Amino acid sequence: MTDKAEVSTRQILTAALAVQAVALAIAVAGFHFTGIAASWGVDAVFMAIALGVAGALASYWIGRAITRSNTSAGNTLRNHCEKLHRVFCHLNWWQIGVLAVTAGVCEELLFRGFLQPWIASFSTPLVGLLVASVVFGLLHYASSIYFLITAVMGLILGAVYWLSESLLTVIVWHGVYDLIALGVLVKFPRVLGLNGPAGKH
Repeated sequence: MTDKAEVSTRQILTAALAVQAVALAIAVAGFHFTGIAASWGVDAVFMAIALGVAGALASYWIGRAITRSNTSAGNTLRNHCEKLHRVFCHLNWWQIGVLAVTAGVCEELLFRGFLQPWIASFSTPLVGLLVASVVFGLLHYASSIYFLITAVMGLILGAVYWLSESLLTVIVWHGVYDLIALGVLVKFPRVLGLNGPAGKH
């Protein structure tokens, strides 16, 4: 890896972690000032982790199938993945793991742990679910297709949190999904139908 690549990687990591730090700060402030308490579901840790891992694997399989498909959505997603691959191609596995864990923890604390139940507290659980999912999609906006897919993912995670009352489940789900998705994108881009070298970075 060249010095230029090292600087670029350091800047990417710094920017990504800064975004997650902001998400965490907003969530913590929200918990403090509103009195909203996240439900962790720690009475069934094994089940929470198992459901999270299973959900992440299923989500990745569906996302991969859509990305590889010869459809408008597939073409759009492959275009996004090509751009993301160029940005993240120098990350190592440790860096990928850090990004996945921080995204799983910080984003789920913000969107599912705080925002969804906070909105539900002065409306209804369904409104809380919908609004948090739309905001989740908007803050990941890259195109209308990507927004739709991300918002649907937010709906699924939000529904799981609503029904299971386990923030641990959705943190594991989100973190494991990001670990697989980012790992494949960076190290094995051809799995997604991209033209980059498979696993040689």
